[in-house]
Amino acid sequence: MDENKGYIEMGMRSSAKDIAKELFYRLGICGSLLRVSCICKNPGFFILVYHRTCASGSGRPYMATPADIFEQHMKFIKDNFKIVSMTEGLKNIYERKEKNICVSVNLDDGYMDNYLYAYPVLKKYKVPATIFLTTDYIGKNQVFWWDRVFNTVSSDEHATDRINARLRTEKESEIQRIIKEMEDKSPLLKKAQPSMMLGWEEIRKMKEDGINFGSHTKTHRNLCLLNDEEVEEELEGSKNTIEENLGAGDMEFSYPFGIYDERIKSLAKKAGFGYARAGFKGFNHKDADRFALASICAGPNLKTSFLANRISLSAFKTC
Repeated sequence: MDENKGYIEMGMRSSAKDIAKELFYRLGICGSLLRVSCICKNPGFFILVYHRTCASGSGRPYMATPADIFEQHMKFIKDNFKIVSMTEGLKNIYERKEKNICVSVNLDDGYMDNYLYAYPVLKKYKVPATIFLTTDYIGKNQVFWWDRVFNTVSSDEHATDRINARLRTEKESEIQRIIKEMEDKSPLLKKAQPSMMLGWEEIRKMKEDGINFGSHTKTHRNLCLLNDEEVEEELEGSKNTIEENLGAGDMEFSYPFGIYDERIKSLAKKAGFGYARAGFKGFNHKDADRFALASICAGPNLKTSFLANRISLSAFKTC
């Protein structure tokens, strides 16, 4: 009985928060916070991060944003901000050439669904997004460990997030042991299905339409748990693979899980990357560290009004 009461109270608190967010947006408070942010630190640049996309109205894979929600987000940011590439966004804040708030769209990991569902929307709204590739898996069917967790907890996104927050700080062998233990407790559970990753054909086609590609390492491991030689192989190996297939340039990088430390940051610079995006929330201003860029997670099923709240609060907190 007490447990049911707890669930009801949690639901009521969640509903109250959702109503408050909607009012916050409708009353124009989001816009006011953004204007204050511009006055405090002008100009501002934020990075909106996605992972997977999927068909509208279908069962969602872990971290997947439905195509209709993704399009609403792109329309919203196009109507309210200046959409730029990562390189242009950084140039604007460091050289102070842009008074408007700039935004860049990122997609991590390199799933094929980015091509099927995100790419048509990005092309429609002329969004120069950057997709960060996990290069060892390009063109392959892959089961990532976080998808196995999602499958084990009956597709409960919040439970998966809590478990994954712990697992991403563990070594690969320990992650596999824990997940196998979870799976063994549910012998009737169907195995997690592999996901198709982007191939070079799709990557090259998107590149022709202004989509940029960066490195997300070779195998998407927590770099802080690896020794220097392993980190260098993850960084330089992925960078070389992309350059061999797409040509050399100012290579972009995203830390797996957004996790880094000073050692990893130094090795990313040494590998020849132009910048690196981290996992902490916020806006980037003229004093931003090129190898520790803040970002905002768009979330898999976020209403546009909730996204507006997330953006404006991030801007105000970093003011």
